[in-house]
Amino acid sequence: KKLWKQFKTLGYSNKSKEKTQIVLEIEKEKCFDPKIVVNSMNNFFLTIASKLVSQIKENASNLFKTTCKLFKDYYINKGVIPKSFKISQVSEDFVYKELCKLNTIKSTGIDGLKPIFLKDGANIIKESITHIVNLSIKTNTVPDELKYAIVKPLYKKNSRLEVGNYRPVSILCIVSKILERAIYVQLHKHLNDNNILYEFQSGFRGSYSTDTCLINLMDHIRMLISKGNYVGMVLLDLQKAFDTVDHVILCTKLEGMGIDFTEWFKSYLEGRKQVVMANETTSEPGIISCGVPQGSILGPLLFLCYINDMPISVKCKLLLYADDSALIVSGSDPKQIAEFLSKELDSCRQWLMDNKLSLHLGKTESILFGTRRKLKM
Repeated sequence: KKLWKQFKTLGYSNKSKEKTQIVLEIEKEKCFDPKIVVNSMNNFFLTIASKLVSQIKENASNLFKTTCKLFKDYYINKGVIPKSFKISQVSEDFVYKELCKLNTIKSTGIDGLKPIFLKDGANIIKESITHIVNLSIKTNTVPDELKYAIVKPLYKKNSRLEVGNYRPVSILCIVSKILERAIYVQLHKHLNDNNILYEFQSGFRGSYSTDTCLINLMDHIRMLISKGNYVGMVLLDLQKAFDTVDHVILCTKLEGMGIDFTEWFKSYLEGRKQVVMANETTSEPGIISCGVPQGSILGPLLFLCYINDMPISVKCKLLLYADDSALIVSGSDPKQIAEFLSKELDSCRQWLMDNKLSLHLGKTESILFGTRRKLKM
């Protein structure tokens, strides 16, 4: 593995350079025109989330103001002081270290600046990059050039003619990631120092993993079973959770977390554009109307902030791993457990709709745990 990494830095690869041309079925006919193909893919990737959000809005309870008060009270009860945290400007030393950490085999963004160029010239360009970062922080604006993504369609499975069988992989400018790191480090420290993130959230966090999530889950179930109880669990699956994040709700939640920097986040989230590149052709640009930026540094952490107050929607035990969640209840009667889980699921589903997130009922599963003797009864 180390040998191949060394070869890659020299320009060699163990992967075939032969690329399969993407052909799509459009209006029941095969389309070979590369421009039509990439424009069709970009339109699909941009609208799939917005269509889902529009369906959620039609069914939502429109209790946004009530919801805002709930999660603001939630953070006040955790001791968070409103507007207590501001983002500071960064030093040239910080930027220099981030430039030196760049992975040189990462893809190039829309600006064409290769990571190896920025890394090798770190000492020369650190002053200019620091100026860009600090000007963004000072003016609460993110340059449009840093909000542009190249999307490479990655084939998943089944028919190659169906656009839904391709996954969009976003590539952002390297300079934008330096800016994001400057914000991420400070935001992450604020969340950790004030114990703001939900204690049973194991996704995208240092010292947490799928292992910690599974250990928490198994320990809790074993403890309940040892008391002679049945344990019921519902595993929730969300549809396009990262892509349907509402920008207004997210910024309101960040305010509730004591962050006095939401104007910058509004600029960061709004007006983002993307193009699809495939078949040696680039699509027309399109505007991303919702979601956290794919392929970004801040995206995963912002999603954790977005879903962080989900526990207020239920009375039972809730375990989270990013957008995957589990509701757990216990009792002596399986029928009562089923009824309680049903009520908790309804409550959780309402919270999801209020927050413009959608539950995938077809992939939501339930499980009943207990001793062998109890399960045979």
